[in-house]
Amino acid sequence: MKSFASLFRPSCSVRSLVTAATLLSAVPASAQSLADRLDFSMYGRVGVAWAPSSGDFIQGKSMNLTGNSLGGRLEEGDYLEPSLKIHLLKPSAEELAENKEAPYAHAVLTPAMWANNGLFIALTSNRGAQTLTLELGEAYVEAGNLLIPGLKFWGGARFYRGTNVYLADYWYFNNLSAQGAGFKYRGLDVAVLLQTSINGSQYNFDSNGDGILDVRRQRTILVGQYKQEFTGGHYAQLLGELHGLPETKAPSVADRSVLPADIGWVAGLKTHLNLGNDSFNELSVRYGRRIANGGQAGSPTWVTFGSPAANGKYGNANSLEVVEQVLYNVNPTLSLNAYGTLHYGQGATDATTDKFMDFSVGAQSTVYLHKNFHLMNEASFQGVRDGSNPFGTAVKLSLVPTLVPTGQLSPFARPHLRLFYTLAFYNKQAVDTLHSPYLQTVGGKSIGHFLGARVEWWI
Repeated sequence: MKSFASLFRPSCSVRSLVTAATLLSAVPASAQSLADRLDFSMYGRVGVAWAPSSGDFIQGKSMNLTGNSLGGRLEEGDYLEPSLKIHLLKPSAEELAENKEAPYAHAVLTPAMWANNGLFIALTSNRGAQTLTLELGEAYVEAGNLLIPGLKFWGGARFYRGTNVYLADYWYFNNLSAQGAGFKYRGLDVAVLLQTSINGSQYNFDSNGDGILDVRRQRTILVGQYKQEFTGGHYAQLLGELHGLPETKAPSVADRSVLPADIGWVAGLKTHLNLGNDSFNELSVRYGRRIANGGQAGSPTWVTFGSPAANGKYGNANSLEVVEQVLYNVNPTLSLNAYGTLHYGQGATDATTDKFMDFSVGAQSTVYLHKNFHLMNEASFQGVRDGSNPFGTAVKLSLVPTLVPTGQLSPFARPHLRLFYTLAFYNKQAVDTLHSPYLQTVGGKSIGHFLGARVEWWI
């Protein structure tokens, strides 16, 4: 059998994992064994799909109007995310018995793999150029309890975020996954992050008209969060962000400013209520101003929306995100999960086209017909409005019989072996604008059909 690494072309991610394992193998015999110093975890989903009403290739083509999973995630494409945690300093059992807050340090490497053109993730399906994509999602070091108990430091690239709406695969409120550094002490979490892009007028400029983007800059984001826990498992969380883009000048023209300096800020509040029996309710509100007005279709705050004003700045730009989700385990035979999302915002101009709004509401029931057989049923309603255009809307209904080998009576039991069928109804505006990857594939149809089989697991 071929090894895991042999299935892919050499890459930075794979080489990093091999290098890390090699370094760990050089640990002195007196130290802890490699098995003690290495933790492995993984998320993965792989499947197949058909469009019963046509012969089009439909794998990974979302039926949602936003193109992402707001409105349901069953049509998501293949994705693999293995993760290695390497304990650089791991307290022994004896040390932890004497001091539960003994110093520690670990490194985390998390590559992510998906089919870039929608093809299946298997080697036999990806013989062409630019098919399987392999990138490094995380590469950071965290150390804690070094100066005072409970104080943690981190640096590198990491998934810097909190909870998500599972049904929509949507990380909300504080999805700040990026490259940077930070610290955490008790309920206080502070970080400084960097963001830039090879595309986009905010970060790049062609100063001499030769077609080459020769002026480039980066965004700095200062993040502060505070989480206050209460008795009974309840908590409230505050979020603040300050974004800054420096002035950038053309190197070929002295003192000529081509990208003006600009700032932005974000304020947010999230509450979590523990309803008992693994049930909960969460509500969050987040407001972004100026260059921190990202949020369209659930994008991060640094994905600035719209056009700047005549001076090149985003003085009047703003956005609002509201997310509500609830999970209620009714009894040993039934769980109910529901969510609602709203995003609204505008750019810095007064143009009617310089606005956006999208919303989604959805619910899932999980009926535990047998400990190894769960029947999931999903329904969602979603809408998108670009500028002053009418709302495009969609209704989705899904039936999802699922095998659960572990026998765990929970919506989060894994692995899942699912068969699912989704029926979607689009209004005229959604059809006319082909406002989803599914419609862009099969054409302007008011009724859509999606049949799939998928396995999903996490370790």
